[in-house]
Amino acid sequence: MSSEIAELSRRIREPADRAEITDLALRGFAAIDERQRDPAGRPFDEAWARPSFTEGVRFDFPPGSFAGRADAPAIQSGIVDAFGLPQHLAGVPPIELDGDRARARWDAVHTHHHRDPGRGLFVSGGFYEAEAVRTPDGWRFRRMALHVSWTTGEPPAPDPELRALMAATLSPDA
Repeated sequence: MSSEIAELSRRIREPADRAEITDLALRGFAAIDERQRDPAGRPFDEAWARPSFTEGVRFDFPPGSFAGRADAPAIQSGIVDAFGLPQHLAGVPPIELDGDRARARWDAVHTHHHRDPGRGLFVSGGFYEAEAVRTPDGWRFRRMALHVSWTTGEPPAPDPELRALMAATLSPDA
């Protein structure tokens, strides 16, 4: 009987885990889009980062790589604030569960208006790869990478201060 209960528990837990990880992925895009629509609204801060990322999370994004939940809000603000209004569309991620670890991959299209309307749109498409871990507070991403497959339009100018902040998080002295 106990093996039947264990199997039933696994069958219930697996879809719940998949739903929580999917929500984790899609919630990130919603936060970006909502913040840019209402800059006086919810900021990128510890309250934004804690429910989504582990303390030592690693990000690999086109502007650069960085690590650590503590610096993620400032870096996310710097990346997002280079644009005006965005819209992010994401596919539902297939998720590979392995106990308290998971891997997810989802496609996305990112449409960004420039702050200067004369510059038009910058649009990119690609996919995210992420690793998540189960914590006492639920699933959290410990690694996330964006792989851009294509772009159209002009990207924002690189921000040297943002790149320096990103690099500092990867330094052994940081």
